[in-house]
Amino acid sequence: MGFNPLLSKAVATKAVSLAQTAMQNEAVRKQIREAPEAVGRWAKSLQKTDGSAGGGALAGLARLDPTARYSEPALERRLDALSANVELIFPDPHDDTRRGTLKAIYELHRALIVSSPLPLLKRKKIYIRIDSELGVLEQALVDAVLPPPAEPSPDPVSEES
Repeated sequence: MGFNPLLSKAVATKAVSLAQTAMQNEAVRKQIREAPEAVGRWAKSLQKTDGSAGGGALAGLARLDPTARYSEPALERRLDALSANVELIFPDPHDDTRRGTLKAIYELHRALIVSSPLPLLKRKKIYIRIDSELGVLEQALVDAVLPPPAEPSPDPVSEES
Protein backbone atom coordinates (compact mmCIF):
# COMPACT_ATOMS: atom_id res chain seq x y z
CA MET A 1 0.00 0.00 0.00
CA GLY A 2 1.40 3.40 -0.99
CA PHE A 3 1.81 6.57 1.02
CA ASN A 4 -1.41 8.62 1.16
CA PRO A 5 -0.64 12.24 2.12
CA LEU A 6 -4.33 13.09 2.64
CA LEU A 7 -4.82 10.20 5.01
CA SER A 8 -1.66 11.12 6.91
CA LYS A 9 -2.78 14.74 7.23
CA ALA A 10 -6.21 13.64 8.46
CA VAL A 11 -4.66 11.34 11.04
CA ALA A 12 -2.23 14.04 12.16
CA THR A 13 -5.02 16.60 12.48
CA LYS A 14 -7.11 14.21 14.55
CA ALA A 15 -4.11 13.38 16.78
CA VAL A 16 -3.41 17.07 17.43
CA SER A 17 -7.09 17.65 18.19
CA LEU A 18 -7.14 14.76 20.68
CA ALA A 19 -3.94 16.00 22.34
CA GLN A 20 -5.37 19.52 22.71
CA THR A 21 -8.56 18.14 24.23
CA ALA A 22 -6.59 15.95 26.65
CA MET A 23 -4.33 18.84 27.68
CA GLN A 24 -7.37 20.92 28.62
CA ASN A 25 -8.29 18.30 31.22
CA GLU A 26 -6.83 19.21 34.64
CA ALA A 27 -6.49 15.54 35.70
CA VAL A 28 -4.33 14.79 32.66
CA ARG A 29 -2.11 17.83 33.33
CA LYS A 30 -1.72 16.75 36.96
CA GLN A 31 -0.67 13.23 35.89
CA ILE A 32 1.92 14.67 33.49
CA ARG A 33 3.35 16.93 36.21
CA GLU A 34 3.59 13.99 38.65
CA ALA A 35 5.02 11.53 36.10
CA PRO A 36 8.73 11.93 37.03
CA GLU A 37 8.06 11.23 40.71
CA ALA A 38 5.75 8.33 39.83
CA VAL A 39 8.41 6.76 37.61
CA GLY A 40 10.97 7.17 40.41
CA ARG A 41 8.65 5.46 42.91
CA TRP A 42 7.97 2.67 40.44
CA ALA A 43 11.70 2.11 39.82
CA LYS A 44 12.42 2.03 43.55
CA SER A 45 9.65 -0.51 44.04
CA LEU A 46 11.44 -2.81 41.58
CA GLN A 47 14.76 -2.65 43.38
CA LYS A 48 15.81 -5.22 45.93
CA THR A 49 17.01 -4.17 49.36
CA ASP A 50 20.64 -4.39 48.20
CA GLY A 51 19.99 -1.90 45.39
CA SER A 52 20.35 -4.24 42.43
CA ALA A 53 17.65 -4.49 39.80
CA GLY A 54 14.83 -6.77 40.86
CA GLY A 55 12.37 -8.79 38.87
CA GLY A 56 9.75 -7.50 36.53
CA ALA A 57 10.53 -5.43 33.48
CA LEU A 58 14.16 -4.77 34.47
CA ALA A 59 15.13 -8.41 35.00
CA GLY A 60 15.81 -9.06 31.30
CA LEU A 61 18.22 -6.13 30.99
CA ALA A 62 21.02 -8.13 32.62
CA ARG A 63 21.11 -10.30 29.51
CA LEU A 64 22.17 -7.27 27.48
CA ASP A 65 25.21 -6.62 29.68
CA PRO A 66 28.36 -7.92 27.90
CA THR A 67 30.12 -8.37 31.25
CA ALA A 68 27.50 -10.98 32.11
CA ARG A 69 29.27 -13.30 29.63
CA TYR A 70 32.86 -12.08 29.25
CA SER A 71 33.88 -10.89 32.72
CA GLU A 72 35.99 -13.01 35.04
CA PRO A 73 33.06 -13.82 37.39
CA ALA A 74 30.90 -14.73 34.39
CA LEU A 75 33.53 -17.09 33.02
CA GLU A 76 33.98 -18.62 36.48
CA ARG A 77 30.21 -19.21 36.70
CA ARG A 78 30.24 -20.91 33.31
CA LEU A 79 33.21 -23.08 34.31
CA ASP A 80 31.50 -24.07 37.57
CA ALA A 81 28.25 -24.86 35.76
CA LEU A 82 30.08 -26.91 33.15
CA SER A 83 31.95 -28.82 35.84
CA ALA A 84 28.70 -29.59 37.67
CA ASN A 85 27.07 -30.73 34.43
CA VAL A 86 30.00 -33.01 33.59
CA GLU A 87 29.70 -34.66 37.00
CA LEU A 88 25.95 -35.02 36.46
CA ILE A 89 26.26 -36.55 33.00
CA PHE A 90 29.29 -38.74 33.75
CA PRO A 91 28.72 -39.93 37.35
CA ASP A 92 31.48 -42.59 37.25
CA PRO A 93 34.67 -40.94 38.59
CA HIS A 94 36.80 -43.42 36.60
CA ASP A 95 35.22 -42.48 33.26
CA ASP A 96 37.94 -41.26 30.87
CA THR A 97 35.59 -38.74 29.22
CA ARG A 98 34.72 -37.25 32.60
CA ARG A 99 38.37 -37.01 33.66
CA GLY A 100 39.46 -35.47 30.35
CA THR A 101 36.67 -32.91 30.38
CA LEU A 102 37.26 -31.97 34.01
CA LYS A 103 40.98 -31.60 33.27
CA ALA A 104 40.17 -29.22 30.38
CA ILE A 105 37.86 -27.22 32.66
CA TYR A 106 40.62 -27.08 35.29
CA GLU A 107 43.12 -25.78 32.70
CA LEU A 108 40.67 -23.09 31.57
CA HIS A 109 40.17 -22.10 35.20
CA ARG A 110 43.93 -21.85 35.66
CA ALA A 111 44.20 -19.69 32.54
CA LEU A 112 41.50 -17.43 33.96
CA ILE A 113 43.38 -17.03 37.25
CA VAL A 114 46.73 -16.43 35.53
CA SER A 115 45.22 -13.79 33.22
CA SER A 116 43.46 -11.80 35.96
CA PRO A 117 46.41 -9.46 36.77
CA LEU A 118 47.17 -8.73 33.10
CA PRO A 119 46.33 -5.39 31.47
CA LEU A 120 42.78 -5.06 30.19
CA LEU A 121 43.50 -5.50 26.46
CA LYS A 122 45.58 -8.65 26.98
CA ARG A 123 43.07 -10.00 29.50
CA LYS A 124 40.20 -9.38 27.05
CA LYS A 125 41.92 -11.43 24.33
CA ILE A 126 42.44 -14.29 26.77
CA TYR A 127 38.83 -14.07 28.01
CA ILE A 128 37.60 -14.29 24.43
CA ARG A 129 39.77 -17.37 23.87
CA ILE A 130 38.51 -18.95 27.11
CA ASP A 131 34.94 -18.17 26.03
CA SER A 132 35.56 -19.89 22.72
CA GLU A 133 37.00 -22.99 24.39
CA LEU A 134 34.11 -23.02 26.85
CA GLY A 135 31.68 -22.85 23.96
CA VAL A 136 33.28 -25.91 22.37
CA LEU A 137 33.13 -27.86 25.64
CA GLU A 138 29.52 -26.81 26.31
CA GLN A 139 28.48 -27.82 22.80
CA ALA A 140 30.25 -31.18 23.14
CA LEU A 141 28.44 -31.79 26.42
CA VAL A 142 25.09 -30.98 24.83
CA ASP A 143 25.92 -33.27 21.92
CA ALA A 144 26.78 -36.05 24.38
CA VAL A 145 23.37 -35.73 26.04
CA LEU A 146 21.11 -35.24 23.04
CA PRO A 147 20.35 -38.12 20.72
CA PRO A 148 21.76 -37.79 17.21
CA PRO A 149 19.43 -36.00 14.81
CA ALA A 150 17.05 -38.27 12.95
CA GLU A 151 17.77 -38.90 9.30
CA PRO A 152 15.22 -37.16 7.13
CA SER A 153 12.81 -39.62 5.61
CA PRO A 154 12.96 -39.88 1.83
CA ASP A 155 10.32 -37.89 0.00
CA PRO A 156 8.02 -40.44 -1.69
CA VAL A 157 6.90 -37.90 -4.29
CA SER A 158 10.42 -37.23 -5.57
CA GLU A 159 11.21 -40.97 -5.78
CA GLU A 160 8.23 -41.63 -8.06
CA SER A 161 9.34 -39.11 -10.69
